[in-house]
Amino acid sequence: MRFGIDLAAGGPRRRIAVVTASMAALLAMCVGTGALKPADAEAWAWKDNCTFQVNNTTGIQNAVRPSIYLPALPNPASLAEYAIFAVKGIPVSPEQAAFVNWGIPLSNGCHARMQFVNPGATANCVAEAPTEGANTFYCDGNSSYKIKTDNDDITGEVWIPGKSGGSSPMKSGEAQATGGSVQAGALPGSGWAKTEDIGDFGIAGKLMETGELPASCNNSGKETAPNASHAEMLIRGGGDEGSGALVMSYDNAAQATASTKEALSDQSIACLVKLLNTQDTKVAATPLPTEDGDVDGDQLVISRKGDDGDFRPVAYLDVIGMTDGKEAAVQLYETVGSAPSETQETEAIEAVRIGS
Repeated sequence: MRFGIDLAAGGPRRRIAVVTASMAALLAMCVGTGALKPADAEAWAWKDNCTFQVNNTTGIQNAVRPSIYLPALPNPASLAEYAIFAVKGIPVSPEQAAFVNWGIPLSNGCHARMQFVNPGATANCVAEAPTEGANTFYCDGNSSYKIKTDNDDITGEVWIPGKSGGSSPMKSGEAQATGGSVQAGALPGSGWAKTEDIGDFGIAGKLMETGELPASCNNSGKETAPNASHAEMLIRGGGDEGSGALVMSYDNAAQATASTKEALSDQSIACLVKLLNTQDTKVAATPLPTEDGDVDGDQLVISRKGDDGDFRPVAYLDVIGMTDGKEAAVQLYETVGSAPSETQETEAIEAVRIGS
């Protein structure tokens, strides 16, 4: 099923096709060989990891120290490790310092940059695993590295000083990051504020922060890489309501449509459910009712175990895909406590910055 919403956006009315997760079985992805750009782009993922494994081969701990660390999204454990090693230095090999980073679609995946001062040229390292598109890992300066994992996630081992036999830089296929993806003033209600902490994004955000995808959801299939993307998260009411979107621009409309089909396929939504499920939560995909009884979209209902052992709904996460010409967007809209009204859902969709 496909359904449309007519949006007036300061000019002629434009039609946005919204693809819902419940009908993903009807949406077979058909992308020509020429659309696979770059060839090693990885499949859609609800959570990505990008990791540096750093070896200090100088024999002196304080000879190699991290001087810059820019992770998105921040990992508290790695930030704490960075604070220690910035003062004391990286432990001497064979010990190893691991900086694990992660991301979700609302951050356009995982992105991290590090800089290490050492007896030679400063080493600058980059690790990126975007939600859709090719991974990137490289280090320059007095370093060498080897790619250890490259699927939805990326892990590279780094030696400082460098040694022979390291890898040459992977050329980035990541989409260019641009401005915001959600128009705060168009969201339902007032008091919306941007956040870069997924833990602020209601119950679903906290579960995504602590959850891990099973190996069966770690794909290595080829896909179309976007040319540009922008992602953003907004919350209000202390996180009781959250809206965020990843908007991607492609070469043509067929590629944009294929992107939403993949993100909202049965397999993809099943993986998101697994990411949110814990011993104390149960997540189920259910249809969104409308006033006339039609199904407009799919909603993940998050239930939590009470003291009596029964599970009761505590949060509602809408997962919506939309396309407008060469652009595609995947939106997450969550309400905690009670399900959103159809009006709220419509306003949240209209707030996504997609199309002209």
